[in-house]
Amino acid sequence: MSNSVTIRVPARLHLGFLDLNGDTGRRFGSVGLPLSEPETIVTLSRSSETIVEGTESRRAGEHLSTLCSHLGIRGQHRLVVEQSIPSHAGLGSGTQIALAVASALRTLHKLP
Repeated sequence: MSNSVTIRVPARLHLGFLDLNGDTGRRFGSVGLPLSEPETIVTLSRSSETIVEGTESRRAGEHLSTLCSHLGIRGQHRLVVEQSIPSHAGLGSGTQIALAVASALRTLHKLP
């Protein structure tokens, strides 16, 4: 059983909205392109108490708590946000940190 997992997720750009008139039945949508940097890097490990550290720790901790509750995961974790995408820069920082935490949690607990 793994005691720790590190996840890296890239920033991304969304390009344009599709069919703003809704003629095709899908009013909103876009194409996303990953960037090589900046990126979000998180490390999650099992712990005797819940500890969340690093940049964007408040937001990451909220995602961890919500996901553990939703997935029925008990136990404590140490989550370190080693690097994060700048907020409010149009690079998907909120989505990417949520995905990084979810991926780390599912990998650590061997969930599909």
